[in-house]
Amino acid sequence: MFLKKDKRPNGRIYLSIVESYRDPQTKKPKQRKVKSLGFLDELEKEYDDPIAHFSLVAK
Repeated sequence: MFLKKDKRPNGRIYLSIVESYRDPQTKKPKQRKVKSLGFLDELEKEYDDPIAHFSLVAK
């Protein structure tokens, strides 16, 4: 699992914890969202460094 940072059209960054897996039918790698965390600017109000914090949580 890892922390995925998506830049939205409004310019904000959205954080999610994502898991990589291989699709058994197509044999191709895919990603599945494990947990949606929220927007980076909102998480900075609760955590000093949300990217570092959730990167450790994802491991």
